[in-house]
Amino acid sequence: MISEKNLLNDIRFFEEKLQKAKSELERLCMMVPDGARLRAVKHGSVYHYFLRTKDSGTNGKYIKEKDRDKAVILAQIEYDEKLVKELQDAIKKRRSINNHDPFESTLEQMAPGKRKLIRPHYINDEKYISDWMDQDYIRLDFQEGFPEYYTRQGLRVRSKSEVIIADILDEMSVPFLYEKPLLLNTITVHPDFTLLNIKERSEVYWEHFGMMDDMDYRNNAFYKIRKYEATGLFQYDSVIWTFETGQQPLNTKDIRKQINRLKVKLGYED
Repeated sequence: MISEKNLLNDIRFFEEKLQKAKSELERLCMMVPDGARLRAVKHGSVYHYFLRTKDSGTNGKYIKEKDRDKAVILAQIEYDEKLVKELQDAIKKRRSINNHDPFESTLEQMAPGKRKLIRPHYINDEKYISDWMDQDYIRLDFQEGFPEYYTRQGLRVRSKSEVIIADILDEMSVPFLYEKPLLLNTITVHPDFTLLNIKERSEVYWEHFGMMDDMDYRNNAFYKIRKYEATGLFQYDSVIWTFETGQQPLNTKDIRKQINRLKVKLGYED
């Protein structure tokens, strides 16, 4: 099956070439008589070219070798005309395929009660992301009197640094879930951010450790990191670690660069 992303890439590529072909066609048509066409006749191993116009008759007027540029222009015009039509047809077909999801339309044919029991063989990226974002889970409570930090989307988080990370993720259209429970062998942790790798349809976990100059906090952080690793979740693979101290706060420029790279790795940008 052709992926949705490949179809969209094809459409963008064809649209770009279509505009280029149309522009060239318009320019070339101004260089020849209105309605002019090229006739090519082979004599032995050599082609002779004739300029056909509405006044020249069927055979057309012979194009001398010194005027060969006219034949080149007319041939290019004919090619561009055919290419424009082919590109328009190709774009139309791909848009039709892109707009028709046989898996989704089949599911819609099922009665609502039966539909709930179905495990689809495939879910397109858009619906998969939407369903993933809509999942229910139990978040950690905030203790009474805990400072209130909110993202631009109104999500309450636990620190100013988490506000920054969440807002940049939102700004760059990288979907995430906040403090979704994760079982690591025998203990349950709540990663600050759970991201979706849409390429592999798997999850990536982001833990930000913001008080690394506190000894107890630092020991707990390394204990948690070891738990991730013992479960087979490692940095640069399934987990992202970021750190800061009072003297070395979060570098927003670096975070922005990191999330830009993440967009590619997770499948949200080529």
